[in-house]
Amino acid sequence: MEFKTYEESRLKDLGKLVKEVVSEWPQDPWYPTMEQLKEAYENNENFTPETRHFLYDGDKLVAFLASALEQEVDGVQWGSLHMPFIRKGYEEVEEKLRDKTIGLLKSKGAQAVYAYSRSDNGYIPDLLKKWGFEQKEAAGNRIILKASKFASKDYKAPDYFKELDLNNDEHLAKFKKIYLKARKEVEEANFDETMKMFRERDLTISLVIAKKDEAVSYGLLYKAEQDKRSFLSSIPVFDQKHKFILKEVFDYMVNKAKKEGYEEIYHALVDQENEGVYKKMGVEFSPSYRYELKLD
Repeated sequence: MEFKTYEESRLKDLGKLVKEVVSEWPQDPWYPTMEQLKEAYENNENFTPETRHFLYDGDKLVAFLASALEQEVDGVQWGSLHMPFIRKGYEEVEEKLRDKTIGLLKSKGAQAVYAYSRSDNGYIPDLLKKWGFEQKEAAGNRIILKASKFASKDYKAPDYFKELDLNNDEHLAKFKKIYLKARKEVEEANFDETMKMFRERDLTISLVIAKKDEAVSYGLLYKAEQDKRSFLSSIPVFDQKHKFILKEVFDYMVNKAKKEGYEEIYHALVDQENEGVYKKMGVEFSPSYRYELKLD
């Protein structure tokens, strides 16, 4: 077996490997497409091909692991690992893959390494522990929904819902006020840049603002790069008396996604206090955990 570093021609092999590996996982991890990886690598002036570890058995790619040297924090130089993809039947290369990757990071000055994984990422959580990583705090909750599970053929939208088009300047101005109210980390001066992706790449499927006497929430649904997949934004609830609106916007969006032909919806839990409401709706989020390994 032989390790090779990144060359564009190897992305085709990687795409096949990723597809084969994740097909047995309970949830698709939404790994970038090979086109997205190619673009990301080519546009990153700090990209280091030697940190992309392709392990071949003859002409067959049997394992892949990406790593990177990260920032120094509190005097500790960190490195990171992404998802280790190992072809079924080649589990014996696990240690070889670890030693190659960790060895390179150590040679670059890493004193510790971190990785992130979810419980539904197949063998990865157990493999990280086998490699000596310690599970740390949870870092974000998300779910990949099946639109058909939550959509209803008899669904009827509330009459006070208002759809907006982000490509329409007047509609965008209306959305700006409520968006900045919900996303306090986004400064007004950066709003146009934040919306640029949706307008230029034509990713928007639907935007709805729920209004009664005032705008009380919104939902933004947009398509992913992969076919039949979409993203659903956070659904803000500004006042406890409007708690009901979360389910109403959610129902609207999943039905809209199904109508548009999208089978899966990626949705993240942003406001932790709303987790109980989601559970009553039958929506259970999966946490991502940080794993850490201190190097000798």
